[in-house]
Formats: sequence, C-alpha cells, structure tokens
Amino acid sequence: MNNGYWQFTEQMGTPGHVGFIYVIRDNYMQHLYLGKKLFNEGWHNYRSSSKLLKKLLAARPIDEFSFICLEQYRTRGTLSYAETWTLCHVEAPTSNVWYNKRIEKVSWNVKEPISDRHKSRLAMVVDFDREIQ
Repeated sequence: MNNGYWQFTEQMGTPGHVGFIYVIRDNYMQHLYLGKKLFNEGWHNYRSSSKLLKKLLAARPIDEFSFICLEQYRTRGTLSYAETWTLCHVEAPTSNVWYNKRIEKVSWNVKEPISDRHKSRLAMVVDFDREIQ
C-alpha cells in the first residue's frame, strides 16, 4: 500500500473515492485534530490545513504525531457531512482534547457542553421503543 503518512486498513485514493476524513494525534500533548482532505496531487504527504497544526508539525519531530484515516468517501457532500458529524459527535468545540474549535469554518461562542439530560432525552426520542419522560 502507498498511503503516505496515513494509517488505514486498505489502499486509499482508489477510483470512486473523492476524499477522506482524518485525525492527527499529537501523541506528546495528547490532543487531536480532525479534518477532511480531497484526493488530489500531494494527498500522500498532506499534513493539515490548520495553521496551529502546521506550526506544531514544523517545530516538533514528526514521530510525535500519528496520521490516521478514519474513512474515505465517494461524494463531496458525504465527506463534508462526515467531518461535521464527527466534530459534533466528539463535541470538539467544547473539548480540551481537540484542537478543532470550528466546524465547517463556522465558529460558535460555545461556553458549555451539551448536557447529559439533553443526550439522554434525545436517545429516548430517537428510540421508538422507549417511553419519553
């Protein structure tokens, strides 16, 4: 396989796929960055479009980072949706673990995480076999 920096279980960039969702793990600082990348020239050596990550990668040894492909997708719409879904799922803007503070170049002034009650009630609503309380 020739996936460049990217750890993935199969060859990336095969016909029919437009791009991939990735996580860069800063193993030293124990922080994460999530992004998306279209397959084009140079994706094998692509590191990140994040200004902060570019600075960190330039200043520190590359072996302090892991470059992980989560999945590759067939359409740009799904690629964008997968990035947004993942950032929301991990609550990146309110997490101290994620370098990401914006989702799709939108910045919300988020000052509190999604409450456990919100998550619990949402789980009840989407599960048609449960009673809503």
